[in-house]
Amino acid sequence: MFAMDQLYIEIEIKTRNDNTEIYSNVQSFIALYMYRYLHSPSNIKLNFVRTTIQGGKLRLRSESLRRELTEEKIHRKEATSVEAIRDLKLPIYAKEGNTYIAGMCAVCRELVERQECPERRKLLGFKGACLLAPAEASIWTRFCEVDMVDAISCLLCTLDSGKIVEEMPKVVPRFERHMNEPVRMHNIYKTAREQVQQQNKCDGLKKKGKIILDCSVPKELLPIEHRFAEGITFTIADIILYTFMRLIFRHCEYMLVHFPLINTWLSEIDAFEQSCGQILNELYFHESANQSTSLLKIPDCEAASLYKSDPKRYKPRNRIFTEQSEVDAALNKLERLKLQFSSDTANTYDKNHIDWDVIEPEHEKSSALPRERIIRKRQQLQNVANAVISLAKPGERIVDFCSGTGHLGILLALELPKCVIILMENKAISLERAKQRATELGLKNCRFYQCNIDYFEGYFDVGTSLHACGTATDIVLQQCHRSRAKFVCCPCCYGSLQPMPHIPYPLSQRFRTVLSEKDYLYIAHTADQAHELGTLNCRPETTRQGQLCMDIVDTDRKLQAEEVGYDVILTRLKPEQCTPKNRLLVGCIAIAS
Repeated sequence: MFAMDQLYIEIEIKTRNDNTEIYSNVQSFIALYMYRYLHSPSNIKLNFVRTTIQGGKLRLRSESLRRELTEEKIHRKEATSVEAIRDLKLPIYAKEGNTYIAGMCAVCRELVERQECPERRKLLGFKGACLLAPAEASIWTRFCEVDMVDAISCLLCTLDSGKIVEEMPKVVPRFERHMNEPVRMHNIYKTAREQVQQQNKCDGLKKKGKIILDCSVPKELLPIEHRFAEGITFTIADIILYTFMRLIFRHCEYMLVHFPLINTWLSEIDAFEQSCGQILNELYFHESANQSTSLLKIPDCEAASLYKSDPKRYKPRNRIFTEQSEVDAALNKLERLKLQFSSDTANTYDKNHIDWDVIEPEHEKSSALPRERIIRKRQQLQNVANAVISLAKPGERIVDFCSGTGHLGILLALELPKCVIILMENKAISLERAKQRATELGLKNCRFYQCNIDYFEGYFDVGTSLHACGTATDIVLQQCHRSRAKFVCCPCCYGSLQPMPHIPYPLSQRFRTVLSEKDYLYIAHTADQAHELGTLNCRPETTRQGQLCMDIVDTDRKLQAEEVGYDVILTRLKPEQCTPKNRLLVGCIAIAS
């Protein structure tokens, strides 16, 4: 029997002139707002984690929390017995004893998911998919969870410092543009027909037969009003964005008239769900003096919706189309470093001592995969698992980043029963499958974290990933560097590498002396052309060049780790035919001589 679900909110408590002031970070404020919107569910215990908040913060009305802010509900982040609170960025949702969810949108979704009321669950949208995709994969989720949070935090920091706000946050005109775009939703023509029929009923018209509204009618001309953020249905995206927009315009009230579509949308929500404004007034302590009364500059932004499927977002000229001459030029530049790009280091991790019939007999039956494919997957797993086992010590914490359905993490939990294995995955359905398999095997040393890699900030001893796509491998390696942890990583999708604010390419100082970012991405793109020699799609010259480019990218990763104090081996999985992406990076902190 599991204990009650727990919601952990970050707060900061200050005492000034005998007055107690309570602040929350932006993400935690939204989670608290959602909790209140759901009428403080009795099946979820609200907890507060006391910290010193970094960045923008919102002052809470202490009188609204008097009943909930009791001593037993306040934790100190550095002293709590709940490891996940120290490991993950707040807010956090905890359930079923060993599962912890971080990330504002994921936490808000879980709050709704755990309610039995069908009306509340409708907030999750069509097929429960509203804000389901993680911010790493969805522009819409990223807008709600990252862009809006950054905008509010920046605005609050500017106001707190006493500086003058000169420009509206860019998220405001972006959302205004989005609301001006045609609705894009599943089965839009069926919805349009239903809308017309409903309107005819309201108008008292009696027409026999079905209204003809076929797919030849452009979507832009369909009679569907962009009433809410995702179309005609009120969802948790509206609740989150309503809160953000009201917060922005409480500090920039005189600018609302310049955004008529947002103004209409806010009024629509106030009429549709009056509690949205009421809850904000109950929770947020607004200092009216802290407000801009002047006309602010409105930043430019492109006319495009924030929908994931918006075809306007496809820009072929922004994609990388690698010319051989450009690859040759980049490779010639690398010759100045006089490095050997090779992954021929002996691999001693391929020995099979794993009883697969004990670990996953049901998986083989249910996966519907060819026997050859299953064997190859097992070969990949045993290489990576053996490498981790060679590094791990009893009592250590091991993180399986991008764990998927848990094949690697569960294997490690079985082989290393005295270690704590954290399976980290941002897709709820995959992590749920991993939990199910761990339960079937009776494992007690697993923890399950549903979050993006960036939301993890705890200490660990060994980090591993098997085919974390593109830049995800470099984020994993960055996490390992931060914690000075040993690592075992098998990269994938080299052509998907994308520079990020905290992941610039090239990675190593040595590579940066000769290669530009564009040169590097040409090489990474070419690395994805490494088909297995002898296969139908294989062209030997192209494949050999792709193999070389894989070694180059992974040598850059190896050099970066060595620059921060690691000893690193770059080798290959055995047999090499188990996967075309067969490079393996194994690293640990160098022992001082």
